[in-house]
Amino acid sequence: MENKRLISLLLVVFIAVVCLPAGVAQAETVPSIELKFDRNTGEVGDILIGTVRINNIKNLAGFQVNILYDERALSPVDPETGEEYDSSTFPSGGTLLKNKNYGPIQVAVNHLDKGRLNFGVGYSYLKEYREAGNAEESGVIAKIGFKVLEKKNTVVKFQSVASMPDSILGTYLFDWNGDTITGYEVIQPDELNSDAEPAPSETPKTETPTPDTSSAPVESSIPTVAPSNILAVTASPVVTTSPTIKPTETPALTGGSVKVEFEPEIDKATGAAKAVIDTEGLSKAIEEAEKSKDTKTVELNLKKVEDADTYIQELPGKFLLKNSDEYKLKVSTELGTIEIPANMLNNPNISKLIKDDSVVEFIIKEVKVGELSAELKEKIGNRPVIDISIVVDGKKVEWSNPSAKVKVSIPYKPDAKELENPEHIVVFYINDAGNAVSVPSGRYDASLGMVTFETNHFSLYAVSYVHKTFTDIGSYAWAKKQIEVLASKGVINGTSDTTFTPQADITRADFMILLVKALGLTADVTSNFADISEKDYYYEYVGIAKELGITTGVGDNKFNPKAKITRQDMMVLTTNALKIAGKISSPGTSADVDRFSDKTQIASYAVEGVATLVKEGIVVGSGDVINPRGNASRAELAAIIYKIYNK
Repeated sequence: MENKRLISLLLVVFIAVVCLPAGVAQAETVPSIELKFDRNTGEVGDILIGTVRINNIKNLAGFQVNILYDERALSPVDPETGEEYDSSTFPSGGTLLKNKNYGPIQVAVNHLDKGRLNFGVGYSYLKEYREAGNAEESGVIAKIGFKVLEKKNTVVKFQSVASMPDSILGTYLFDWNGDTITGYEVIQPDELNSDAEPAPSETPKTETPTPDTSSAPVESSIPTVAPSNILAVTASPVVTTSPTIKPTETPALTGGSVKVEFEPEIDKATGAAKAVIDTEGLSKAIEEAEKSKDTKTVELNLKKVEDADTYIQELPGKFLLKNSDEYKLKVSTELGTIEIPANMLNNPNISKLIKDDSVVEFIIKEVKVGELSAELKEKIGNRPVIDISIVVDGKKVEWSNPSAKVKVSIPYKPDAKELENPEHIVVFYINDAGNAVSVPSGRYDASLGMVTFETNHFSLYAVSYVHKTFTDIGSYAWAKKQIEVLASKGVINGTSDTTFTPQADITRADFMILLVKALGLTADVTSNFADISEKDYYYEYVGIAKELGITTGVGDNKFNPKAKITRQDMMVLTTNALKIAGKISSPGTSADVDRFSDKTQIASYAVEGVATLVKEGIVVGSGDVINPRGNASRAELAAIIYKIYNK
């Protein structure tokens, strides 16, 4: 019961697809599983390669191992690339249990902070494997690099773990009948750097093979790889789930996301690496994700493929026709990541194309800067450019859905100049005319090492660096940075290429443009106010605000777009927009404006809006004056919009 509880908490689940007996099969000869290093000594920075090998295991169909190491002395890495392991890294170099005809399933749950690697592979189509009669009995199951952090006498070994109750010294094997295998030797490696500082304890090389049914000395929350808990997914994925990480030492176990890893197959002629997940596999992954109380996300992680410049994730289209974003599918590649809401394709122009058996391909392609025009090259430099597209049943479609935002993340390493002002790292999309258009939501996230943005259409997207300034903002030190950042991101425009006119008042229409851009608000504009024409440059932005309920106008279905906006109307509209965007937890009250001597000038309809922005620290007033009926200058609004943009 304790094992099941721990597994449930971590949400690392394999779901039964076959019902098989759980008997015990004895191998006819004395087989073994061993861990052996290419060398036993190394200096700091060296990589020692450990090979895990199966020898003479009759009718092997699956394994799971738990390996213990000293995390202060060693760090697990890919033996070829030197890339550090993360919590879900599955070791490379295996030659066994890779036949896709039998549905190989990989699982990896590593506790790097405690020096533990736990991984396994199992065939899910045991009947087909058994009937084929070509048993896999000997070979390499993993190669693990251990980078030397400190030269000291240390050990790496198979170690029993409580969540593998039927294991033999941290190893578990089953055959093509689904029976647990016993009677094999567990061969431990020699000590590493034995001529250095002594290790705390000795480790025997060969252990007596008896099942470990007692409580093991190493605590861990790791799924057991067994034929009765395998989730069938195509393209050899790793299925894991990881808890939502909160800013505490111990992650919260109440929420999480399901992670499915793929080793995509590359078409060498096109450079495209493709992974596929079918209806059954995606259904079960979503079912697990929906158990989360927080983020309901299925991550489809396509591992890096050498020489690939394009990654394709194929999945059933019907999973993206929901009425809301009740869950998300996250397609992760080395080129970039897209987070797709469940209602992405619920748009009349595309949903009509989706049949019950339709397949959708999400394509992320690297674009060489040399393929761009001279003007674009000058804007972008050598920064990343990717082309994101969608194909339905083999035909490329133009996707656009104002009701469904897709979050995009592009790996990026800023140079020294950019790191001085990272807020000026921006995103462009390349329109049909070949022009670079600012994506206001584009920003650099240093914690992720990514440039992120949100979009409701697919296109070519490029990372760039822009530091826009104006000749007339030098005396506005309190707003200069805010104006420059917002102008660089395309949120706000100058009154000319060189001037901003910071002292000028702003119209109601122009303010609405700033507000909608800053919050990335979108909607299908089905109607607008009577005093706004489709030819007006602000038509779409005011229409979005009306559609979302941010504004109801000034009466008689009019908005009065060219009138100067008052400070209290600005605050009311801003509060409404922040509520729509989910950025306000609770509204302000009259008590929040008590300190202002001119509070009685606040119109009754505006009290909550003004109070909310004061409460949120977005508006502070000037001393004891809030000046609700005065007009707001362009500089003042830039300072306020900057706060909203970063909220």
